[in-house]
Amino acid sequence: MEQTAGHHESSKRFPKGAETNNEPIETDDVVVLLLGAPDKSDCSGYLEGITRVEKLIFLLGRETPLRDWLTEQPNFCSHKFGPFSSKVYQAVDTLGTADLLRTTTKKATTPEDRWDAIHVIGEDVNPYTIRTFELTDRGKRYYEALLNELPPNAEKILSQFKSSFGSIPLRQLVRYIYMCYPQFTDEPDIRDQVFR
Repeated sequence: MEQTAGHHESSKRFPKGAETNNEPIETDDVVVLLLGAPDKSDCSGYLEGITRVEKLIFLLGRETPLRDWLTEQPNFCSHKFGPFSSKVYQAVDTLGTADLLRTTTKKATTPEDRWDAIHVIGEDVNPYTIRTFELTDRGKRYYEALLNELPPNAEKILSQFKSSFGSIPLRQLVRYIYMCYPQFTDEPDIRDQVFR
């Protein structure tokens, strides 16, 4: 894949790590790793919005050594609002069924959330609710077990990534993807909304 300026900068920020211990690291494991990583808000184990989770997993696989740790690719394809992977949605459901992840909804509180509803989901629902994802106690133990299969610097890399991208507004996150990975964006009319 062609290296972009954004990819190059992030590769410096998230240096390549050692090889894993050869245990399978699949899409559902990546969801657990993303959620479990501590971030600057000290809110490990939690993220809001399925679109955010999906876009973060896309970036994790392109801008961190995670791409070298994975034994299963999420197979992102170009979609209306950037990269899309049905495997991420399936992973969230699987993790919930296995009692590793708790999914709830909460009422949206910011204009960014409304923007998400209109432009990502395609409808203006009032009040709009956001899916939230939180690791259960069992999920937190699984996160720790996964870390043992990864290089020693894995949590630091994941934490830096989550602190950089996890709390920025969704619109900003999508804009970053549009700028750095245009091959995964196929809706020029959406581009106008992203860059407003």
